[in-house]
Amino acid sequence: MIFLHETHEISGGKKEEFLELMRSEWKPLIERDRLARLMWFFVVPHGTSVSYQAVSITAVKDWQSWGVLAGRSLRERAWKKFNRDICKYRRDMTARLLVPNPKSPIQEVDLDFKEDPPGEGLPGIYLHDTGWPFPGKMEGYVDALHSVLGEQVAVIQPPVITVEAGWRNAPGAGRFHEAILLSKIHNWELFSFIITFGEPPPNPGDWMLEGLKYRDQWESKLLRTVSWSPMR
Repeated sequence: MIFLHETHEISGGKKEEFLELMRSEWKPLIERDRLARLMWFFVVPHGTSVSYQAVSITAVKDWQSWGVLAGRSLRERAWKKFNRDICKYRRDMTARLLVPNPKSPIQEVDLDFKEDPPGEGLPGIYLHDTGWPFPGKMEGYVDALHSVLGEQVAVIQPPVITVEAGWRNAPGAGRFHEAILLSKIHNWELFSFIITFGEPPPNPGDWMLEGLKYRDQWESKLLRTVSWSPMR
């Protein structure tokens, strides 16, 4: 199982048109024949990061399936039409192919999973962390993301956040020393204390100290699911 991670730069004032075209044209194309399945479709909430940006994460059955999808996107009339039409609403898009970390909660995806009903319930708010470990520390970093950070947040009950998945770039598909962790925020009120007051002083063994053994640079981004995101 591999995962397609796409960051979409939306043209100013065109967010709704962009989202509708992704829902009505792109999603059926990428999911045709169940070679792939969209899992999350996010937008960046206003006031939290760069303007007019969206992120999609799609599970792809295997490398052979990705080859079929890539070929279709270049040759098929419907894909060519979509690629022309989306340029009216999207400035650019950056894609990465990801493989799951060995201890990620998500390793394989049932491509026939049941979607959350569109528009029902509140949107999901997620924390999207991208980290760049020191040279030679990649394996230790992806392990520590789950064995240290993941276990520490899991013991907090009721949960404030939960680690949903972790990935690294597939060979040849991006920076070698780069990994992503996706966490769902369950209690925004408690999580917001970190933003308001800062994280508390760490104790020995806490992630804020342990993580510095592997990296000292990372980027955290808040993401909100759209109403038609299969997972929220």
